[in-house]
Amino acid sequence: MNTVLEFIHRRFPQDSNWLTGNCYHFALILSSVFNGDIFYDTVAGHFATRINNVFYDWSGQYKPAGLLVEWESFHLYDSLQKERIIRDCIL
Repeated sequence: MNTVLEFIHRRFPQDSNWLTGNCYHFALILSSVFNGDIFYDTVAGHFATRINNVFYDWSGQYKPAGLLVEWESFHLYDSLQKERIIRDCIL
């Protein structure tokens, strides 16, 4: 866990809307660096990355507000919502 937090604080000391609009892109960065899995919090409308069973976002360790669904299989949870998230939040 310390390695992930050190990476976040060292590489991203300033907020670039990582919590308000760019959370997917930050989750993608963490996923690629630490081989984590991207999840979507269905209540908070927020992406986080699971690394060694701990969830992270730009603020550090992420505490989910609701159900976390793995992004890769989100279409099985709600395909219409996934399309909307891609259209409105990712692209």
